[in-house]
Amino acid sequence: MLKTERQDAIVAEVWRRGTVSVADLAARLGVSEITIRRDIDELGALGRLQRIRGGARRLMPRDPEPPAVQRQAECAEEKRAIGLAALGLVHDGDVIAIESGSTTLELARAIAGRAWRLLQVVTNSFTVLNELLRVPGVQIVFAGGAVNADEMGTYGALAEETLKRLNIDKLFLSCRAIDPRTGLSNDLQAGRMVGVERAFVAASRQVIVLADHTKFGRVFLMQIVPATDIDIVVTDDLTSPDVLEELSRQDTQVVVAPVAGAKVAHLDSALADNISKPAESC
Repeated sequence: MLKTERQDAIVAEVWRRGTVSVADLAARLGVSEITIRRDIDELGALGRLQRIRGGARRLMPRDPEPPAVQRQAECAEEKRAIGLAALGLVHDGDVIAIESGSTTLELARAIAGRAWRLLQVVTNSFTVLNELLRVPGVQIVFAGGAVNADEMGTYGALAEETLKRLNIDKLFLSCRAIDPRTGLSNDLQAGRMVGVERAFVAASRQVIVLADHTKFGRVFLMQIVPATDIDIVVTDDLTSPDVLEELSRQDTQVVVAPVAGAKVAHLDSALADNISKPAESC
């Protein structure tokens, strides 16, 4: 393996897992720990990762979170798979809450594709409301309040007061960052949404986080929901097994949505199609 290939592999592994040790990288890549340390030093100087004691971790983003509409296009396949997997946790007769977010919107879309006798949904999201407004058997309670146009949802005292009066069975929420030790976190710019998110948690018997693999290994300044309040995490199979194992050790149930296999099958099919096509003349 060339040096550039090895360093690309290190960056890919750090991005996938969030944090990785020098010893682990050396074993995976079949080189000495001294070589890995040199690579990490160079990659850190180039701004491709952050050097930490005994290893490296993914650089923490500093820019504000993009608007929800923009985030819907990011990891779209993973989010759809997570939404379908989360649907298995929803049953007729439930009172559920769906907090605003791009991944939770995929759960709403999955719900809209099924028949219901009675499902009560509490939400502060205009996009979720739009998906479920005319679905037979679905009753909606909308937590009105001040409007956050970027998140396509409501927040503030009015929304929080509505949630204080409700009894919710299951809360489904997405996040910007999730860590098995610190829970959900975000930057200070998201501060105005914190109150309504915490009000959702306080009103709910079960807290279910929908998070694709890119949300792990990140920790921002402001804690939104502590790890001890999270009952279930629904993620995709590109999430590091080490992270999933750590979640399970602290009694957090993990639901894994299959994505990687489908991507490989799609790639194999595309390659086969290209091979079978006759070469075009110039």
